[in-house]
Amino acid sequence: MAGGMATESTGPGAESTTGEEVAPVPEGRCGHVYEASTVTGLGGICCWRETWNGHDRCIWHADVAQKPTRLLESTAPEVGERLDGAVLRDVELSGSEWLAGRTMAGARFVNANLDGADLTGADLRYSHFEGVDAQHATLRGTNLEHAEFDRTDLRGADLSRIRLHYAVFDNVRISESTDFGDGVVYAESIPDSADDDERRRLYEASHWSYNELQQVAEENGLTGAARTYYLARKDVRRREAWAFGSYPRALAREAWRWTTSYGSSPWRVIATSLAVILVCAVLYPLIGQIHGTTPEGTPVKYFFDPSVGVLYNVVVFLQSLYFSTVTFATLGFGDLQPVFIPARVVAGVEALLGQLLMALLVFVLTRNVTWSE
Repeated sequence: MAGGMATESTGPGAESTTGEEVAPVPEGRCGHVYEASTVTGLGGICCWRETWNGHDRCIWHADVAQKPTRLLESTAPEVGERLDGAVLRDVELSGSEWLAGRTMAGARFVNANLDGADLTGADLRYSHFEGVDAQHATLRGTNLEHAEFDRTDLRGADLSRIRLHYAVFDNVRISESTDFGDGVVYAESIPDSADDDERRRLYEASHWSYNELQQVAEENGLTGAARTYYLARKDVRRREAWAFGSYPRALAREAWRWTTSYGSSPWRVIATSLAVILVCAVLYPLIGQIHGTTPEGTPVKYFFDPSVGVLYNVVVFLQSLYFSTVTFATLGFGDLQPVFIPARVVAGVEALLGQLLMALLVFVLTRNVTWSE
């Protein structure tokens, strides 16, 4: 590699992680140390590249603005080599392809131009992006765990299959053409993981990622995308409850899913309400009787009787449907009444469900209005 080499170490002149003495960094070498003990799979590293242009650091680690792009390209690390802690301030990297697949944990991109740059598969964990123009950049498969994005423009960028656990977005711009893929990569890996601790980590990482994506979409007025990420986040929690045997929580989330689509669909609430009304309308004549009076004041009983004929049973069902509707709506006209205890129990349950579902309908409608603003 041009410009020197990087060796793993805890620092020049100090003991390494294996207890061996590390030789001091020779004069004219960078000596920048990046402690990566918290980064999974990475140890500390000391840069032995040549110092640059009178600075005490190499061109990658010198905290200097507007570094020459050609020199950066000519000294770029090979795939598999590490360049942790690099500082790229006010650097022109638009359209560049030589950072793809590189390991640059803890890198600092400040006011850099990454428009159209290709960083596919790069390891940028713990990196910091501030004031960066990354429009139409390709970050497909990039590891951005623990990264921070501040005032970064990601409109039109390809961010599919990125790893976002503990990444933070602050004042980030995205657009409808920003591609985050069909789902976060953690969720796709869960079925292949047999270890419970690893599965929990993947579920938590999926939840974190969808939550961050939802917030970014909401901040940029992308209500459709925000709703998609919200539903995916809730679905991750539902799957997690089933996977780890939290059955009461799982059943509650299943009910929330099917009745309201996690509080996002008024049509689900309306369909659930209609289903409750119809089911109860069938139950009343089956498990009991409904008593009422004719317009002339004659008492009448409504219950299914196959021996009488179809028309009679249709009339019974219509009367039961009417009673079920007014019970669900808690109108209580009193012209029809359930007689036997099972029918009365069904009526009480239906009245409670009616109040609950109408309250849910108001909640969901309000939520949708908020999302559409």
